[in-house]
Amino acid sequence: MKNIIALLLFIGLMGCTLHTWAETTTINQKGMPVPSAMAPSMSAFSQDVCAVPISAAGNLGFISLSGGTVLLDENCVKIKLAKTLNDLGLKVAAVSVLCQDPKVWDAMEMSGSPCPMGGAVGFTAKKAWYEKDPEKFRKLYGQNYTLPTPPNTKE
Repeated sequence: MKNIIALLLFIGLMGCTLHTWAETTTINQKGMPVPSAMAPSMSAFSQDVCAVPISAAGNLGFISLSGGTVLLDENCVKIKLAKTLNDLGLKVAAVSVLCQDPKVWDAMEMSGSPCPMGGAVGFTAKKAWYEKDPEKFRKLYGQNYTLPTPPNTKE
């Protein structure tokens, strides 16, 4: 019985709202400022990504603009590539990726562990680098630098 009364009451209310008329309304926005711009929300929080989100918004009173983009961190990408190659057991390839950075190349050379070149490591790689670009060595060691003789290896 309660359900029937509730249903009749609902139908009666719906019938009342079906016959509504609107008055003529004029909206005048002259002199009204434009709505505020909202900067887009972009997040890289707690994500294993090499991207930096940037967003901005501005309002000049007659126009509002907003936008955003994502900048890629190339150094982060190199580190992730090197880590993945190392985890796969490709240590020479991992070092080669890091050696693309001139600071890493300089550090490896000055530590006595030259960056790999064409699959070569050690003195052979150092010789290949010297033949390719002797200026790199002159920049590190001075204008009078010459490639030392290879170490004597006894087998």
